[in-house]
Amino acid sequence: MRRRPALGRYVLTLSAVAWALVIVFAPSAVPSDLPLAAGLLVMATAAKLRPIHLTQKMKMNVADTATFAAALVLAPWLALVVGMLSSLIASFARSRRAHFEAGFNAACSGIGCFAAAWVFFLMGGDSGAVAMYAPAVLAAAATKYLVNTSLVDVAAALQLRRDPIATWWPVHRRDLPQTAALYALGALMAIVADANPLAIALFALPVVAVYVSMRQAARLRVQTRAAIVEFARLIDLRDKYTHGHSQRVAAHAERIAVALRFAPTQVELVRDAALLHDLGKIRTGDHVLQKPGPLDPHERDEMRMHVQAGAELLQRLPDFWEGAALVAAHHERYDGHGYPRGLSGADMPFEAAVIAVADAWDAMTSDRPYRRAMPVSQARAELIRWRGLQWDPRVVDAFLSVLDAPEPVRQPDTGRPIAAPAR
Repeated sequence: MRRRPALGRYVLTLSAVAWALVIVFAPSAVPSDLPLAAGLLVMATAAKLRPIHLTQKMKMNVADTATFAAALVLAPWLALVVGMLSSLIASFARSRRAHFEAGFNAACSGIGCFAAAWVFFLMGGDSGAVAMYAPAVLAAAATKYLVNTSLVDVAAALQLRRDPIATWWPVHRRDLPQTAALYALGALMAIVADANPLAIALFALPVVAVYVSMRQAARLRVQTRAAIVEFARLIDLRDKYTHGHSQRVAAHAERIAVALRFAPTQVELVRDAALLHDLGKIRTGDHVLQKPGPLDPHERDEMRMHVQAGAELLQRLPDFWEGAALVAAHHERYDGHGYPRGLSGADMPFEAAVIAVADAWDAMTSDRPYRRAMPVSQARAELIRWRGLQWDPRVVDAFLSVLDAPEPVRQPDTGRPIAAPAR
């Protein structure tokens, strides 16, 4: 997505504020703090050079240990410098072209450190006796986290035109436990620095241990995710008629969610749940899945069990448990005649209503054992016919707008986007 002008102005303003703070508060620097600041700067920079990808779109590093310690033991000006320089050095070491990103990250890190150090100072905290000021330490931690996340969320809101307040908790609840642990380690580092600044070097080992543990956990999550997605693909392969069904449903659901202006985290949730919506069919027999005619009542009951079976499987997986409720509801109907619970209207999760339309569209426009695929015009007429009865009218309208919009495709020879004809 092209960068919006409002985002550019915002980042320039943040950078100006950060450098203004450096200039205004530079005279307050304490020369005796410089060696300690240099040590924390080295640790923070080293940590930021190796970020950990917790998910496909979320990464973090263990630099919060060093930068939070800096906020507690250094003057606010020096804490600001440590936060800014560590980000700048790490950003340019990874990519010398990323000036915009480097400036933004440096401003966020520096302002967060400065705000935490200032709150610690205002609450009477003493950098020479950090252990004696637990309330000030907690306030500084909360300030640093809220400032850092808010600055990033405002940038995302300006670019994506979303509400930063409404999306704060869904976006950050995954990284909050890890960040709290890093802050706690940073507080311990600050306490040790009270006795002997050179002792902060001893924290290199536990910080590396935390990094390795987080990296291994991230790798395990990635491997688990890949295995579950592959599992869903193999379920589609059980029947030639459903080959690629889940991938197509996920693609349709994602486009609908974007058209409905869902937050990015919601779009990701909808896409993942749509990709795995038929996971429970692993428990459905082939004689039911591939039956060339109508199902009898017993077979229909067996087929319907895949909804709850898929939800139960996803509830056990940390990366997918949020989608379990959507999988459980993707065969509900707007008029309340769906299954398994007979939810209707607003009682049905809106994200599940999106998956329901995407699933129905692919089912109508694909060959099945008991019928041939419908022409697009007929499937479109069915959506309109059952709009407000089987399907949420808002979702149907959004999907019809998606169908009417040109879809970017790739030319084989150049790879440049061209507009596909409206379907």
